[in-house]
Amino acid sequence: MTRWSTTGSTRSGRAKETLQTLIKGGVDADGFDTGIVLLRDAVLTHARYEERYEFPQLRQHVPVDRLRSLATAVRAAEASAPTRPHPSAQSAKGNLAAGPVLAVIDRVRDAVRKPSES
Repeated sequence: MTRWSTTGSTRSGRAKETLQTLIKGGVDADGFDTGIVLLRDAVLTHARYEERYEFPQLRQHVPVDRLRSLATAVRAAEASAPTRPHPSAQSAKGNLAAGPVLAVIDRVRDAVRKPSES
């Protein structure tokens, strides 16, 4: 595995840990506001790194038709992925097994909670 991939995974891990801490503590927890700022910064740092270093590497080493096929696969995965974090499904196997079911539950929850647009 290349160094930039490992580093990126560490950054996204920090964001996940911060998010899980925020969810566990709730909005009334001490430090919630600071945690939100830390989460935002972690996500933005991760995104900037991907845009600046990882995406150019992919464009340089992966054929355009393969990148397009990967983009289609990512869109399909996003469409069937849960819309919120589920700490119980942290492993790859857990995500594969529980992800589609959790996605349906999340989307029903989202639809019920979404204010009507009338």
